[in-house]
Amino acid sequence: MFLPQMGSAAESRPETVFKKIRETSLAVLQEAYQNERAFLRAAAARAAGESQDVNVIPLLNKATEDVYPTARLFALQGLQKVSPATALKAARRMTGDTDIWVRSAAVEILGDEGGPEVVEEVRAFLKSYDVPMRMAASSGLVKHGEGKYLADVLEPLTHPIPDRRYQAIGYLGKIGTEEVLPHLSKLFDHEEPEMVFYSLKAVEGKATPDMLPKLRELIKRDNASVRQAAALAMGNLREAEPDLIPLCADKDGMVKLSAALALNRMGSNSCQIVFEELLKHPDYSVRSSTARVLGESKIPDRVRLLKMALDDEHSRVRTAAVRAVGMMGGPEAFPILVELLQDPLEVVRTYAAGNLIHILH
Repeated sequence: MFLPQMGSAAESRPETVFKKIRETSLAVLQEAYQNERAFLRAAAARAAGESQDVNVIPLLNKATEDVYPTARLFALQGLQKVSPATALKAARRMTGDTDIWVRSAAVEILGDEGGPEVVEEVRAFLKSYDVPMRMAASSGLVKHGEGKYLADVLEPLTHPIPDRRYQAIGYLGKIGTEEVLPHLSKLFDHEEPEMVFYSLKAVEGKATPDMLPKLRELIKRDNASVRQAAALAMGNLREAEPDLIPLCADKDGMVKLSAALALNRMGSNSCQIVFEELLKHPDYSVRSSTARVLGESKIPDRVRLLKMALDDEHSRVRTAAVRAVGMMGGPEAFPILVELLQDPLEVVRTYAAGNLIHILH
């Protein structure tokens, strides 16, 4: 799909140009959602949510009934960004979804977006056969001030199925209160590296100075995933800057990226060169992750680096880059996104469209 040509002076007025770009962007989203490929419909739902524009509500409502669970999940999460009231209505219906992750997300949104009137609705899911549903309900009730249900979120930390343990850690992180943090930091000593990794992810942005001695140990672990998560967990502790700088030379690309990002989040100028280095990394997943975090990382050369990522040979890197351009926003992002509406890759056009609508919102 191509942008309409501007002819007369009237058609070239900024408001007319913006209107046409907006109409084209909405059309791109609609076209992507009609695609037979499930991943593109999911991308359309996610991009529509990123637009945060009420005009995409019909598309998102339709996507909540898609045959592909990921599309339904993205649509529900998108509605939460666009219209919490509409998301609440959809969540009530989707608590009966066939997919467990969609069902539990619906219960979570019910607890997040509803007022006191939803408490009894949420409480009913404490009797669910599904552990994720019960965790979502317990977590929601804790957020509504019923602290006694915290025990029900803590209990699955010893569940025999690993995914249930990891999901419990995720809910504890979302609750994120002072009462929860000691339970998460206790897991830093867990014998399973995955449990340590998820607990570190859960305290990201909430780490306290008393955690620093243990975090200093964890950034020296042999397990690269643990080093990576520990570095990110230090991102809100300015006193950790000297510990993070050596990690910018780590042998693992994701650890280097996490250290550079954590330093950026704490306002340090150290290790900014790492972002450009990692956009040339042989592993596309490292390049993709680097492109994605450039959306939040305010570094002097950000626009050039994003354009570099948009020229990458791998579609995942380019997709991450277009979303990062949208996250960056502002006048520098606008012409880049307009040009991407004509990209040969439909998924890139789709995310460009969603983010353009957001900028024009």
